[in-house]
Parts: sequence; structure tokens; C-alpha cells
Amino acid sequence: MSADEKDRLIANIAGGLSQVTRDDVIEKNLAHFHAADADYGRRVEEAVRALRED
Repeated sequence: MSADEKDRLIANIAGGLSQVTRDDVIEKNLAHFHAADADYGRRVEEAVRALRED
């Protein structure tokens, strides 16, 4: 994947996940992303947290 494709993927995942109201569900999903790839998980988590703060 190109860098732009990765950015779009993370934005799409974070956009959906940030709408979930249960913190335990969000944390469980973030754990899967972290397990797949540490950098990927970190980026998704940062994006979700930023969107939830808005």
C-alpha cells in the first residue's frame, strides 16, 4: 500500500470506530490493530482518540 492508501485506511477505520460508544469495544478492536502491526495500531489509536476528543 502507498502512504496515501494507508492514511485513508486509518482515517476510515478511525472514523467508524470513533462513533462506538462503548470504550471496551473500542479497546478490544484497538488491541487487534496493535497485534497486527505496532505502528498501524498506534496510528489508528491516535486517530480514534483525536476524533473522540472533538
